[in-house]
Amino acid sequence: MRVQPSLKIGVALAVGYMALFGMLVKMSGVGYDDLTSTADNALKGLVIPMAIVTVVLLVVTSILGWWKPVVRDQKRAKGWVIVVPIVMAFTVFAGVNYSGLSEFDSKLLLWIGIGAALVGLSEELMYRGLIIVSFRSTMKESHVWLWSSVAFALLHSINVLLGQGGIATVQQVVVTFVIGSGLYIARRTTGLIVVPMVLHLVWDYSSFTAGDYVLSGLLSYVAFGTVLVALVFGHKLLFAPADAGTVAGNATA
Repeated sequence: MRVQPSLKIGVALAVGYMALFGMLVKMSGVGYDDLTSTADNALKGLVIPMAIVTVVLLVVTSILGWWKPVVRDQKRAKGWVIVVPIVMAFTVFAGVNYSGLSEFDSKLLLWIGIGAALVGLSEELMYRGLIIVSFRSTMKESHVWLWSSVAFALLHSINVLLGQGGIATVQQVVVTFVIGSGLYIARRTTGLIVVPMVLHLVWDYSSFTAGDYVLSGLLSYVAFGTVLVALVFGHKLLFAPADAGTVAGNATA
């Protein structure tokens, strides 16, 4: 590592990410509720801002020299909690409204797909990568889960400034805390950041294209319930040391 991880770096990165994302979407002139209403909106309000954010994160990660701990845990969580990413994978892929995709303009679907991929890449690189590495420098693993998931949830609070309603934003913050916890578990149980990246990509693609598809909403409750069960009954497995040689990695949950 060129730069030693610290809590201050993690907080600075989270604040910087939120500010950059919010500024770029605001500059696009596209309101949050209209991000995927047309192909032009998806390009200007989703793809271009997220492409810029992703490039910035790739550069930052390289400058810090954190690629190895960002992409892989030295020790993964073992045991039955591996069911969480399995259930999440089933629910996100089954929750896509495949038959309804034909109703979308092909150009819009393309930009939504690229946008969802960039969101999955950048947000996971930040919140299940850089933030986790930063927080592990001083926190035990249970606190790493909690505060990285809180930071991920708070990112979505900025949507109220981008045109989303207040009640909808509060609901989104709560939901994304649970989703973020599930994505954290996906990293811990597989040891690889690419797994939550793929889950995040498909989850967002499903959300962007779901419309009134009831099954997508029902399956999300299955995923939420599985995550909560794992956190309550599998915390000793999940919060075992993840990386050797760090303060958090040598602490107990």
